[in-house]
Amino acid sequence: MQELNTRLLTLGASGMRGVVGTGLTPGAASDFASAFATFAGEGAVLVGSDPRTSSAMLKSAVSAALAGGGCEVVDGGILTAGLMHRLIPAGGYSGGILITGGHQAAGMNALIPLAADGSYFDHLRQRELFDLYLGKRFITVPAGRVRPARMLDAAELEEYWAFLERNLDLAAIRAAKLTLLADFCNGAGAAYAKRFASLLGVKLIALNDTPCGTIPREPEPRPRSGSPIRTIVGPLGAAAGVVFNSDLSRMGIVTDAGEPLSEEMSYPLVADYVLGKLPKGVRVVTNVCTTRTLDDVASGHGAILEKSRVGQAWVVDLARSTGAALAGEGSGGFTTSALRGFDGFLMAGLLLEAIAVRGPLGRQLEKLPRYEMVKQTIPSNSPHAYTMLRQMMHEFGDEAAVSETDGLRFDWPDGFLSLRLSSTEPILRLISESKSRELASDRAWKARLAWERL
Repeated sequence: MQELNTRLLTLGASGMRGVVGTGLTPGAASDFASAFATFAGEGAVLVGSDPRTSSAMLKSAVSAALAGGGCEVVDGGILTAGLMHRLIPAGGYSGGILITGGHQAAGMNALIPLAADGSYFDHLRQRELFDLYLGKRFITVPAGRVRPARMLDAAELEEYWAFLERNLDLAAIRAAKLTLLADFCNGAGAAYAKRFASLLGVKLIALNDTPCGTIPREPEPRPRSGSPIRTIVGPLGAAAGVVFNSDLSRMGIVTDAGEPLSEEMSYPLVADYVLGKLPKGVRVVTNVCTTRTLDDVASGHGAILEKSRVGQAWVVDLARSTGAALAGEGSGGFTTSALRGFDGFLMAGLLLEAIAVRGPLGRQLEKLPRYEMVKQTIPSNSPHAYTMLRQMMHEFGDEAAVSETDGLRFDWPDGFLSLRLSSTEPILRLISESKSRELASDRAWKARLAWERL
């Protein structure tokens, strides 16, 4: 996607993202929402946000622009990504805009456009929306056709909880009488934590559970985000600890033994349970950078694994076109065929269901293959970066199979190496995985040296 201003304001698969005040301004948000209104037509549009301090300001700009484009604005208040994904199609909305920094650091925020089915825009709809935005070709309506905004009806929220009830084995979860330790990062999920716990009948010990503008830790649910709670999971008798990002679209896991798992393991761990309930031959979707553990899980259950480009929009779009039962990424987000996006409550519910049915996480992990993954970034300011990447094609000779689904991916029997240029930053993303940490690091080192020689 087109880069507007490196690190300050970018357009990508998840919409508009930037540094508030210097890149993502009220004017930029207004223009983006005007483009959305022009694209979506004069239907009802659901607007939700996370609790970041800047979200209220951006929501005002977005709502005004949508109304000026003839849309009926429905203010959902604080909403998680999963709530947006479900409420948009359930309510018959023309689409929605979620205002959230997600896994980004404080000072960042984003406007995520969502389609009428609740999913991220596919790449063709993204291109049309971005062309409208960049060309400032907006449709506006006269005063007589500007409709007043309304608040989301509380009854509409009940459809979401009914959705969870239909897609989780609540009887098994309730019977297990589980305790869950959850860090909500003071994000959108905190506003609904008690309702979630009540629905599932679990004892919830919630941390950072005040939906406010203070971001208490790195929002991305990596192992270091889970490290502060690892020593208290056991003493509190929790079946698991989970850490979420600001909009509840990503989840990291801390086991009952206090091990903070890589975010790469969230999807494979739950997929192993879900696929065990499904017939062989179902399809599973992930991106080209997700851990090989998922490949092994899918193969072990006789599932067909499909791989897309990196990004929730690409993953969900491929899942929709192939009829996949599961879709997710190694960033800690996944979903089932019942929902067109990643939802932390659904993810946590499935995790608890797996524990209720199968037993402690530690025992489940013992059955899964584990790999060593090295993630690095390399500065790449060259205007010829894509040509340079093509020149890396034969760097590893004939020893590895090569895929160009997203950048370059080299596959060996024991692991893979992914090289992918970022669409939002001037960097090359490098991911190397192997059964051996030494081998994964060695391949990463060779790739880095080869890149620097070009």
